[in-house]
Amino acid sequence: MTTALSRTLLLAEQLQELARKLPLSSVVRLAPKFAKLLVCLLFLLNIRSWPLVWHFRVFRPAFARRFQHKWVKITSLFKSPAEKVRVEARWLESIAPIGQHPFKMVVPYNTWASIDDSDFNGHLSNSSYAKTLDSARFKTAVDMFPMFFPTGGWMALAATHYHFIREVPILSSYEVRTSIAAWDQKWLYVMSKVVCKSKGKKRRDIEQKSISPSDSISSQIMALRTPGPEGINSTGVPSLSVTPKDQNTAAIDTENALNAVVAGLSGEEPDGATLHTIIISQICFKVGRITVPPQLVLGVNGFTGAEGYSAASPHPQWANARKQMLKPYGGNVKKLKELFVGGWREVPEGERWWDHALGEAVETQRLKNLVSIEGLRKGLEAARAI
Repeated sequence: MTTALSRTLLLAEQLQELARKLPLSSVVRLAPKFAKLLVCLLFLLNIRSWPLVWHFRVFRPAFARRFQHKWVKITSLFKSPAEKVRVEARWLESIAPIGQHPFKMVVPYNTWASIDDSDFNGHLSNSSYAKTLDSARFKTAVDMFPMFFPTGGWMALAATHYHFIREVPILSSYEVRTSIAAWDQKWLYVMSKVVCKSKGKKRRDIEQKSISPSDSISSQIMALRTPGPEGINSTGVPSLSVTPKDQNTAAIDTENALNAVVAGLSGEEPDGATLHTIIISQICFKVGRITVPPQLVLGVNGFTGAEGYSAASPHPQWANARKQMLKPYGGNVKKLKELFVGGWREVPEGERWWDHALGEAVETQRLKNLVSIEGLRKGLEAARAI
């Protein structure tokens, strides 16, 4: 008892001595500085969520493209009018995906799981995927469709479907790889894959894999599909009525589809990267309020199913696209816009050069992928009535 009392008195004396050395006024003076430091640190840790930062991240590719265009005009300032037109046309062709296969072109977007994008479980929050996807989709649109936007075109997002396979750890770098999955007369379906590149692991040569990019897309979409009770169509018009029998069928199909997801999805990409999430976005092209067929937009931007072509050596149908957009070949923005808003309907089906540019192999793959994508969409639409 005496020992405990002695220790208590000794502790009290030590506290009194500390109080004399560190007056209350010093504590009061230090507190605001510490609070300011804490607030500054909090703001810095959440810098990616500051006002207008999201806008900058999303529109950065468009700002960069506009700056490039301005720079082209500045560098040709002292050239003749005819040469200025040719320089601008060459620049437009250099940024277009001429010769690219629509199912093989992949646009990467690199980012990381910052503190403000992560949750209390220590991994990327599910709500942050949509924010990151805005930037990834916008970058994809700028890279894939540079000929579409000068006409006043824009892209409307109708739906987004997520499948979370595994979490992205906090502070980890990851990549969103976006590519075209399928399209019909109205909708373009875009697939984004969230992957983390393996560290300290030898990357495998893609050419050693027997699966082509288009087959990889098809197999992963097949695993994602949730078939509806009705047949598949490509009109883009949702079913308006679902019977109780259809509801039960939809529930069974959805359960089977989810089991297929678990069994069918690969955990790795061909280059060794780990697959974390697959996202399907349903988008349509618009000029004003008029919907533009995706196939037309793809053809105008230089996509083709034929191999061995590029901007330096374009495919034969690119000559028709030049006549719509590029001034040295008789085209201009107004002429291309007229084609988008309805002029394409006046071209007979057998003479539609944008269909010929893509070819039969692309059409076969498109229909194959579309069956899977439409199954996913119709299955979710049927779930409304459950």
